[in-house]
Amino acid sequence: MRLGTRLGTRGVDLIGRYSNRASWIERVPSVPKVATSNRTTTVRTRGAAARRLSSQQVTDLVKAYQDGQTVYVLADRFGIHRTTVSAHLHREGVCLRRQGLAPDDIAHAERLYVEGWSLARIGGRFNVDAHTVRRVLKAGGVRMRDTHARER
Repeated sequence: MRLGTRLGTRGVDLIGRYSNRASWIERVPSVPKVATSNRTTTVRTRGAAARRLSSQQVTDLVKAYQDGQTVYVLADRFGIHRTTVSAHLHREGVCLRRQGLAPDDIAHAERLYVEGWSLARIGGRFNVDAHTVRRVLKAGGVRMRDTHARER
């Protein structure tokens, strides 16, 4: 069965008219033209200007970090990215605090977990996230409980 006999004359006319995408796009003004080259163009949006800290602000940032504030808090306070905070601290020769659990804390966290403490409670005790505690305990071979404190 030929296509023309199944759809009729009007169907063939529509298929012929719209089957060639390039000519169809040229005839329909509301459809945006498609780029024919393989090059991609990057559309740049105007972002926020980079914020530079004065030497006094850098001094304040270092002092606040040494007083115990986190990189995230300082980033919000000074309106800069956390990696910029770290870069300023590195340039000033500040030794960044170790994240996670110390080896002695890991052994203690394992004991607390075996005693029945939750990951969130252990994380609160050591001032780390519960996911950090879970990752460290799993790496240490501790058998994890489910969310209802049942053995898996």
